Amino acid sequence: MNRRQFVKVTALAGMGGAYFGAAHVLLRDERWTPNRSFWVARGRAPASQPLRGETEADVGIIGAGVTGLSAAIHVLRRFPDARVFVLEAHYAGYGATGRSGGVIGPGTEMGTPPGTGDNPEFVLALIDHFGIDCDLERQRPQLDPYRYAVGLKRAAEALGAKIYEGTRAVSIRHGASVEVAGDGFVLRAKKLVLATNGYTPRLGVAAERIFPAHTGAAVTPPLPPEVLGALPDAIHVMTSGEMYMWGRKAPEGRLLVGAGAKYFYGNGLHHDGERFLFSALRRALEKAFPALRHYPFEHAWTGPMGCTVDQEPVIGREGEGGNVLYCGGYTGHGLAMGTKCGAFLAGMLEGEDPPSWLLRPTLPLPPEPLRYIALNSVIHLMNIGVYRMAKHE
Repeated sequence: MNRRQFVKVTALAGMGGAYFGAAHVLLRDERWTPNRSFWVARGRAPASQPLRGETEADVGIIGAGVTGLSAAIHVLRRFPDARVFVLEAHYAGYGATGRSGGVIGPGTEMGTPPGTGDNPEFVLALIDHFGIDCDLERQRPQLDPYRYAVGLKRAAEALGAKIYEGTRAVSIRHGASVEVAGDGFVLRAKKLVLATNGYTPRLGVAAERIFPAHTGAAVTPPLPPEVLGALPDAIHVMTSGEMYMWGRKAPEGRLLVGAGAKYFYGNGLHHDGERFLFSALRRALEKAFPALRHYPFEHAWTGPMGCTVDQEPVIGREGEGGNVLYCGGYTGHGLAMGTKCGAFLAGMLEGEDPPSWLLRPTLPLPPEPLRYIALNSVIHLMNIGVYRMAKHE
């Protein structure tokens, strides 16, 4: 190699190193996408006070979505005297739960593995037992996911759980007692459950298994009865040349549709809802249902869902003696599956095993920047229907 070639190669290597080194700084975004969903916009429930000072618990749970709240309920059903603390960074239902479509389905994205066929019935039983008011439509079945989360929160509190909202966990220190610290608080728990789904990697747990993929949803204004009546009750996944689309009829005579997935560098949790996403969703919707071209979206939102490389949720253990449990990666099917997994997690605290497929090993995700490149390449191919994983029964 002559001097000129050496200089050229060195310069290119330096540029590449500078690019990807800067990417870690410039592409990593510490912000979280606010929950601007239609469900939350209908009215927020009063939030609980944040945790302050130092305290101890038998079971600490991070995350007040369906998984965390279900876990709290099922722990207290087994151990009524347990000190169960639930820590939520914002408010119950803030994450994927309160941004979902509200559809209660069996199984996972990939099929109906053991222990998941009765997921809808499991959710309905909880709703009936605790009298949860969540706009439930039994025959479809579907509901208001935010109001469902609020109902689960009230049920957990009635059983004795302490739920602290506006309490963001920043660090976890492993030991015989797990220490969770945040702004103004420290919680020490004998057992810790991370029910944080797509937010989990940012806590330094399961980063090689779970990643956040951002998706979007939107609702139309109330539609005339003749237009609404011509639409199917549920829009199963439809793929166009730009993205996939799913949907359902929503309260007040609206149609709710969702689409898209995108991974942001460094397990990013912020999506600004760029115009491409919703303009492409409008094109897909109008192509499928031309009568809707006169009814622009009235409400649109984005947010992260937890995913895995094989598109099915996982449960795992970390910490000293396995005293830290985590669960997530529902890939858009978490409303019912997450509720069921909360019960599985409660059972694990008593030594019971969940269905074995939830404990399976998964292909580890590569580090950045390969993670960013690989995930978005696969996601794009799946969005436009070029690549699909084989489903199972």
